[in-house]
Amino acid sequence: MSQRIVIDPNDPVTCPGCSHEFPLVQGISHHLIERYEDEYEAQLNGERLELEARAVKKAERRLSSRFEERIDELTEELEDSRAAQLKADQKLAQATERAAAVAKEEAQEQLALLKSDLSEKELAIEAFRERELELHKSKQALEGEKKQLELTVQRRLEEQQSLLRAEINQEFQLREAELRKKIEDAHSANEHLKRKLEQGSQQLQGEVLELELEHALSQSYPIDQVEAVSKGSRGADILQTVMLRSGAVAGRIVWETKRADNWSNKWIPKLKDDQHAIGGEIGVLVSTTYPSGVNEAFTQIDGVWLVRPEFARPLADALRAILIESYRQRTASSGKNTKMEALYDYVCSPRFAQKVRGVLDAYMSMRDDLEREKAAMQRLWKKREGQLERITVNVAGICGELQGLSTVSLPHLDDIAPMELNHGEPE
Repeated sequence: MSQRIVIDPNDPVTCPGCSHEFPLVQGISHHLIERYEDEYEAQLNGERLELEARAVKKAERRLSSRFEERIDELTEELEDSRAAQLKADQKLAQATERAAAVAKEEAQEQLALLKSDLSEKELAIEAFRERELELHKSKQALEGEKKQLELTVQRRLEEQQSLLRAEINQEFQLREAELRKKIEDAHSANEHLKRKLEQGSQQLQGEVLELELEHALSQSYPIDQVEAVSKGSRGADILQTVMLRSGAVAGRIVWETKRADNWSNKWIPKLKDDQHAIGGEIGVLVSTTYPSGVNEAFTQIDGVWLVRPEFARPLADALRAILIESYRQRTASSGKNTKMEALYDYVCSPRFAQKVRGVLDAYMSMRDDLEREKAAMQRLWKKREGQLERITVNVAGICGELQGLSTVSLPHLDDIAPMELNHGEPE
């Protein structure tokens, strides 16, 4: 093997001729350096691989020795563990058998108890369901009865309220007319009025109702002839001759008024006799008292109309329209007596009653609205009256205080003193 010298190319060398110092790499050719460098690298790689191979073999021998020793130790431990596991398995099997037997007995006992409790609970649930169903049925029945009772009570209450309002309005109008009649009669016959008031006779009350009805008919139908039958004469109270604008007579309505405490069955026959004697087509009895069992606002008894005082005006509208229409039919087909029978049948028919009832319902609705507006205006008048009264009192007080403070009389304030305070209701 040839010997090689490894030198550093940067080592300085000295020229033997001129003593000039320079790196070795400058004095060696480039290809020579590369050749030696490759050889050196290959030599180093060979030595490194040889060292690695010897180290691996040595480590394998050590690991093999230690692995065999560890395998022996683990084998002994495995045999000991298998023996202990076998004993534990035997004990576990015995304990499992005993626990299974005990658990089976306890489970059977609990199952029996659960079955008994379940049967009892099922019976209780079934009884509870039946009871709940009965309660639901009872509740529904009670709710239905309650609703029906509330509806019945509400209907009766509304009927009573309607009747009470009608009676109050009727009594108010009659009393108002009665007071007006008393005041008019007081100017002409004061002593006679006192005697009438003391007696409180039904004749006076009847006269008031008669005058009120006569006044209402005269005001409502100015073209008709509304005549009051003189006192002491045989006949009805009022005779209304229905007139057309052409001056023709369409018919006559005979009115009789009664204001008494008890009903008399003689009133209807008497009015029919008066109607035939006068020659009236329709007879109407205006009464505050009705026969027992009759609660309608108006009805027809033996061909005579029976009506309450507050419904006399709308009934007069309907009857008057019937007479006018009948006259026009007679004029168009004169000489046919069947028209009178047709008129009588129509007046007695339910269709006519429905139309008259519709007129009365509209009248009652308008009257209720008028009463509400009247009440509202009266409250407003009372409020303004109180305000005016307070203003008047305060002004009079101020004038009095000024006159009291002044040493000289203030004659221009004397006109305020006699101011009247109006405590009455506005007309």
